[in-house]
Amino acid sequence: MPVLIDADDRRRHIVDAALRLVLTGGLAAANFRKVAAEAGLNIGSVRHYFADHESLIVAVATEVGDRMGRRLTRHPAPGEGDREAAKHHLRAVVEELVPLDDERHREAIVLMEVIAASRITPAFEPVVRQMASDLHQVLAEGLAAAGVADPTREAIRLAALISGLSLDAVTPHGAIDRTTIRAVLDQHIADVTTRRIRLGRLPVRGGW
Repeated sequence: MPVLIDADDRRRHIVDAALRLVLTGGLAAANFRKVAAEAGLNIGSVRHYFADHESLIVAVATEVGDRMGRRLTRHPAPGEGDREAAKHHLRAVVEELVPLDDERHREAIVLMEVIAASRITPAFEPVVRQMASDLHQVLAEGLAAAGVADPTREAIRLAALISGLSLDAVTPHGAIDRTTIRAVLDQHIADVTTRRIRLGRLPVRGGW
């Protein structure tokens, strides 16, 4: 009897193999020949699921984004009006998005590779833009729940901080450790949420 192959499982198997190669050798290392060898398949099997190198890399980036999304579902939003719980929720969400353990470190490496390559590879641009949009939405919602003034602007600032910390964690550019990442993020979240409280206590005056 012919062996039945689950198409979704086979596709995930190929993506996982490509992801491992990206981690060790960058995007160029995930060519069809090396991916096939890493996955224990022939090149024809890889080509059956992916038309070209770009579509395979997009699938790798999408898989990383999906993993992050699944982790975020572990942190349901607190009840409306509970600002302290919202602050803790925001911190938990942000910590899922930065390289604070080996899994998140690997994800950050892959994302940095794809983001950098999207500058000159149009095929990567849609997935990179979608990831940026999703990140902004998650952060803006968390900041709004914590009562932060202008959560849209603050989401941009926090996203930039996450990107910078991630870059410095996975490259020699900064080589910062996980303790430092957590401390910087904790301080930023404390600052932005405390600023809301201080502004809220300002006396109301006439004029303007």
